[in-house]
Amino acid sequence: MRTAPIALVMFVVLLAGGPIALGQQPRERTDQHEFTSPTPLLDSTGALAAWGWAHRAQMQYNRDAIPAARHGRIKEWEHYTIMSPEFTVGVTIVQLGTIAAGSAELIDYETKSIKSAMFLTAAAKEKPLLPADPYGQTRLVQRDNFLSLAFADGRRTIACQFAKNKLSASFAGTIELIDDPKGESVAITRPFAGEGEFFYENKIFGLPATGSVTVDGRTYTLPAGNSWAIFDWGRGIWPAESQWFWGQAAGRVGEHQVAINLGHGYGDDSRGTCNAILVDGRLHKLDIVDCQFNADDRTQPWQFTSNDNRLTLSFTPIYQQHSKQDMGFASAELFKIHGHFSGTLVLDDGTKLEVKDLLGFAEHMQQRW
Repeated sequence: MRTAPIALVMFVVLLAGGPIALGQQPRERTDQHEFTSPTPLLDSTGALAAWGWAHRAQMQYNRDAIPAARHGRIKEWEHYTIMSPEFTVGVTIVQLGTIAAGSAELIDYETKSIKSAMFLTAAAKEKPLLPADPYGQTRLVQRDNFLSLAFADGRRTIACQFAKNKLSASFAGTIELIDDPKGESVAITRPFAGEGEFFYENKIFGLPATGSVTVDGRTYTLPAGNSWAIFDWGRGIWPAESQWFWGQAAGRVGEHQVAINLGHGYGDDSRGTCNAILVDGRLHKLDIVDCQFNADDRTQPWQFTSNDNRLTLSFTPIYQQHSKQDMGFASAELFKIHGHFSGTLVLDDGTKLEVKDLLGFAEHMQQRW
């Protein structure tokens, strides 16, 4: 589909990932419901049956339970953000009903520039392109372009090739992530307000990364030991309008490998938030995290605070990524601010960790589809 309009391709990719609401109103606490063993996500009518959170993807995505009338609203994606001190790579495969898209981007912090590659292809809304769990594999191909996401033997391999054209930079490479499937992550399920609407995500974060990509003839190599990735696995039926906040960071703190995942806004999270700290592969669950920032200038410092005082972080931006598409019948706007997190984390046993300059991002997204 090389003739697809650039705006359409960019819009579909944005939907995978204005005015945006500032943080959220502080709440005392939520009723966090944890799933500790495998359980079906949906009941026989396609309604959400497992609402809460887990240390890994315990909720089983049974797509065949979704009624045919809702297939056109199914939104499924797999996204990776891979960060290093000099640059960040992002790759995404998304299926929205009858459309599938593959995309890749590289942000160069030194030149303050971004280059992207993307393609669209047709899909059958009743047939999923992506696997039913976070440990499968898929390959999306369109003529000279392909994007492959695979897992085997504790490693994730991302491989891609995008031919240069009006839509894309020349973009190719292979990246490998270390991921023990027995390790801990944060999985969250929650309903939206509409009948049959839900969201299921698994954030697998703090993944050590190696490899390289070549973009328009320049090769970018991830420095071993100082490159980290997050895998964003999402399945759901979304409402026509939605917005969310998402943030993450990773790095080394002394002898420890530390990562954080933060977020709210996508559905009712009163039985399970996605806020968590990961230290040496062990998850330390948080309740609610509030963020404060300057809506007129997102490049100013931000502040993050949890309602139980277990997370107090400042965030210093180094790059603002902004994308906006409005096609009349649908729109999407993304602010993804890259930068460094510093402050205090408190683990489940009360241990305090002082972190400094963990590389990460804070993202706001609003969409109508």
